[in-house]
Amino acid sequence: MSSYDLGPLAGGRFHQYANSIGQVYYVDNITNTTSYSIPTGFDNRPGDSWALDESKSWPQWNNNRTGRAVLIDPNPPPLQTYLDDANVQAALNLLVKVPDSPERVYRRPMVGILHFLFPPTEGYEVVQEIRGRPGFCILKLSPTPGGALHEFDFLLAESMKLNEPWGATEDQLRERLAENMNETKNCYGMIHIGLVVQFYKYEQGVLEKIGQKMHLITDVHDVIRWAQYLKEHPMPVV
Repeated sequence: MSSYDLGPLAGGRFHQYANSIGQVYYVDNITNTTSYSIPTGFDNRPGDSWALDESKSWPQWNNNRTGRAVLIDPNPPPLQTYLDDANVQAALNLLVKVPDSPERVYRRPMVGILHFLFPPTEGYEVVQEIRGRPGFCILKLSPTPGGALHEFDFLLAESMKLNEPWGATEDQLRERLAENMNETKNCYGMIHIGLVVQFYKYEQGVLEKIGQKMHLITDVHDVIRWAQYLKEHPMPVV
């Protein structure tokens, strides 16, 4: 198994390596034992600082107190798009490499994508529905001036693997939207099949497309723009 030398921990007793998929492990130079657990006393603490190790040919940050190495930026800049999220990027890369992946694998990147498009800081909550229901439900928190808290269905999403029929999925979305919990039954919708998404509006019992079909990778800015449009044009739910 190939490995990468990440350098010693402070004090010199332990040496750090990464395996072929980037998991960090530690070799005790005294006992000659190997462990993937962080040695006692070398875990992170509040106030710790990190420095980019420019001696390495790969991105690596070292804890200035302990010398412990990490391969993900501990102080990342704000995300500009959901493609800047390393977890989303890795999940999408897998789907590009293995397009015949099962539905559950196609749903994985949607969690991070929907959290980016509809963040909790704006009052949204992303819920992955149970089997037999829409793939995801986006709830919107709506506090009243009197202090009461209300949540309503903002968007319901169907999430499918590649090559699922679009028309049948549209019919399924229409049925799910008709059962939403809002008093007016007004609600936004989304279909995700493979790496393509489309937004919808369900208003007064009519399902209508919003925008066009968009590729999650090549049309990232269009996806973000249309999600913002939905948030700026809420429909009455009572």
